[in-house]
Amino acid sequence: MKKVLLTAVVFASSMAAHAQKAPKLATFQDLVKAPIHAESLESNEKALGVTIWSDDFSTPANWTVDNSGQTGIDFGWNINNTSDGWWSTAGINSTSGGNYAELVNGDAQAATQALNVVYTLTTAAPIDVAALGGSNQISLQFKQYGARFNDLQEMLISTNGTTWVSVGNNLDKSVLSASGGSAYTNPDSKSVNLAPFLTGAPSQLWVRFQWTTNYPNSATNPNVWITYGWYIDDVKLVTNPTNDLVVTGTDWGSVGLHYYQIPTAQVAPIDFSADIFNGGVNNQSNVKLNVNVNSGSFVGSSAPVTIVSLDTLNVTVATQFTPAATVASYTVTRNITADSTDDVSANNAMSDITFNVSNFIYARDNNVVSGSTSNGTNGFETGNLYDIFQDALLKAINVRLPNGTSGATVGTEIYTKLYSIDPVTGDFVYESESAPLVLAANNLNTNLVVELEPYVNVTAGTTYLAVVGSYTSGLKVSNAGTSPAQTSFLLDGNDITTSTLFYQTSTPYVRLNFDPVLGTEEIEQVQQAVIMPNPSNGIASLQFELLNASDVKVTVLDVAGKEVQNTVLNQLTSGTHNVALESAKWNSGVYFVNIASNGTVLTKKFVKK
Repeated sequence: MKKVLLTAVVFASSMAAHAQKAPKLATFQDLVKAPIHAESLESNEKALGVTIWSDDFSTPANWTVDNSGQTGIDFGWNINNTSDGWWSTAGINSTSGGNYAELVNGDAQAATQALNVVYTLTTAAPIDVAALGGSNQISLQFKQYGARFNDLQEMLISTNGTTWVSVGNNLDKSVLSASGGSAYTNPDSKSVNLAPFLTGAPSQLWVRFQWTTNYPNSATNPNVWITYGWYIDDVKLVTNPTNDLVVTGTDWGSVGLHYYQIPTAQVAPIDFSADIFNGGVNNQSNVKLNVNVNSGSFVGSSAPVTIVSLDTLNVTVATQFTPAATVASYTVTRNITADSTDDVSANNAMSDITFNVSNFIYARDNNVVSGSTSNGTNGFETGNLYDIFQDALLKAINVRLPNGTSGATVGTEIYTKLYSIDPVTGDFVYESESAPLVLAANNLNTNLVVELEPYVNVTAGTTYLAVVGSYTSGLKVSNAGTSPAQTSFLLDGNDITTSTLFYQTSTPYVRLNFDPVLGTEEIEQVQQAVIMPNPSNGIASLQFELLNASDVKVTVLDVAGKEVQNTVLNQLTSGTHNVALESAKWNSGVYFVNIASNGTVLTKKFVKK
C-alpha cells in the first residue's frame, strides 16, 4: 500500500512526542479469572512435507529445563500428563496423548507470579538434520494451547548450543482480557519456517521454547509476569514444500487507513497490497495479487514479480479503486497467482473485504463488536484517526458503549472530543467537544450520537483524532475490528499535553457523523455564553445572552459530578447577563457550568488553576 501522504508524514513526527511503541499493559483487573473452554479443532498443517524428526514428550529426559532458579510445579516448565496451572485443568488436546510440556508462573489469582525470570525448554541433544536427510529447507511444527497476556512466548534455535536465534513467537495472537481476545484453539498448529535462519543442512540443531515478559522495561510491574499458561506437544522438523507462497500481511485503504463506512463526500482512491513470502524450495515467477470488486465491477492486479526462495516482497494492485460517490455496498475478493501450482494454498488465502459508502457516517470499525476498551479506575479517552479528503461540517461523534455486568456504568459522565493533527509538528490540537453526557441505560449497546459544541468545519488534507472520554471510572467503549499500529489510541488521562498516549490494535467504535439534519430543530434559549477569565485562579464571571425573557438556573459540577454552585435567577429579561462563579473556593481542576432555561441547557467547561 502507498503510505506517502498525510498519515505517514504525521506520525513520523508525532509519535516520537506523544506515543509509546507498545499497546497499553493489561492489568490484574483485565485478567480472565474463570477457566476458558477453547474450541477443540485440528488446524491444517503445512502439507507435503516429510517429517525427519519428532518428539511427543514421552521421554522427558529428551528435554532440558531451565526454570530460572524457581522450584516447584507452579513455576517454569514441567513435562507430565497433568495440567498444573491455575487457569486450565484440561491440558492440550494433542493427538499423541500422554505427556506434554506446560509453562506455569505461579497463580495469578493469588498474585504469586515470579518476577525477572526466563524459562526455557530445550532439546537435550542436538538434532543432526543432515544425517536425517534434511537441508536448510525445513520447518519447525508443533501443537500448542494457552493464551496471551503481557508475556512473550518465543521459539529459538541454535547450531552450536551457545548462540540462540529467535525464529518465531505468538505475538500474532490476541491478548485475552476482560475486554476481549480469546484463548488459542485447542490445539493450535504452529509452523515456523527455519530456512531463512539456516545456511546449509546443520549437523547439529537445538530447538528451544522460551517464556518471559514482553515488557522488559516494566519488569518491576507484577502484571507483566502474569501468564495463563502455555502448552506444547508433538514437536516436529518437516521438510519444506517445493512451491509455497505465504501471505504474511495485507493492507487496504486510502492513504494508509481503511474505512468500513465512507461518506459520499469523503470517497477517495483505495489501494490493495500484500506481503508475500516464498517459503518453498523453488523460486516463484509471475506472482501477482489480484482483486475483484463486486463480482467484476472492478478487477485489478499487481505487476508480475519473481520472488526467490525465502524472500518477501510487498506487491500493490497497479490501479487504485475509487468507489462511486453514491450509497452502495462493496465486497472485495483477493487471491495470489503464480506460474507454479502452490503446494499449500491455505496459507495464502485472504478473507473478503466488505465496506459501504454511506450518506454521512465515517467509520473505522467493522460493526462486529468484540470486547471493549477500558482503563481501570482512571479517566481516559479512546478513538481513531480519520483523514479528510473534502471540506465538510462535522456535527457529531457516534459511539457505542457496552451494557451488562461488564459494560459501561450507568451514571458515568462522558464526552466526545475532536483533535486535529498539526502536519508540521505532529501535535494534537484541540478543536471541539460535546457537552457532558450522564449515561442512562438507554445510552448503552446502541449507536449513540453525541453532538459537538461547536460544530467543526473539517478541512481537506487534515487528519483528525475523534475520541470518547470520561474524567472518572465507569466508561467502557465497544471495539469492532482491528487497526494498524498507531492509528487507534488510548489516552491514559484527559490532557493531551501531559497524559500518556498508547496505540491500540482493537478498533474502538468511535465514528464521525456529518448528518446535516443534526441540530436543525434546536433553537437554544441561552446563546453566546462565555466564561472570563478561563482558566482562572480566582473569581470568574459567566456572561450569557438570553433569546427571550425567562428564568435561568446556573449549576456548576466538578469532574466527579459533585455540585459546587447552584444559582437560580428569576424573571431575567432578554439580552446579556452576568453571573459570578464562586471559583475562588474551588479546588484546582476542570468544572462544567450548566446554564438551563426553558428546557434547554448549554454547558461550558471551566478550568480552575
